[in-house]
Amino acid sequence: MEVIACACFVFSRASAALLMYIRVCAVYNMDRTIVLFFGFTWLGVIAGATTPFIAFEALSIGPTKYCINTVKHNYVFLFAITVTSFINDTLVVLAITYKLGMADIRRTQTSELYRTWKPAGHLQKFTRAFIQDSQIYYW
Repeated sequence: MEVIACACFVFSRASAALLMYIRVCAVYNMDRTIVLFFGFTWLGVIAGATTPFIAFEALSIGPTKYCINTVKHNYVFLFAITVTSFINDTLVVLAITYKLGMADIRRTQTSELYRTWKPAGHLQKFTRAFIQDSQIYYW
């Protein structure tokens, strides 16, 4: 059961990060540098997500048929999952926000540039929705 739970975690974390990887590749129109860089960070997320196989173990509870989860290596689990996911997610959201924000600034008149980056600025509806959706994933 422990192996199945760990495998489900790896699959869910990798697939969620894959969706954001596809999104950033689409925003940057499959730019080779972006594809390679964020592909590498996505692989880092997968490597970090596999640490429960190393960090957790199931121990029997005496003579019963039940067991409990224990953490063998706290530092491995905490570092690998938290750091790899945080770095990847932050880079993806920043890259998407930058690209869409710069594209929107190019469409904005010079006299309105100072209002573009305000919270209720003149971002296009699609751009605002896309950025908000990325932020929802990030949070």
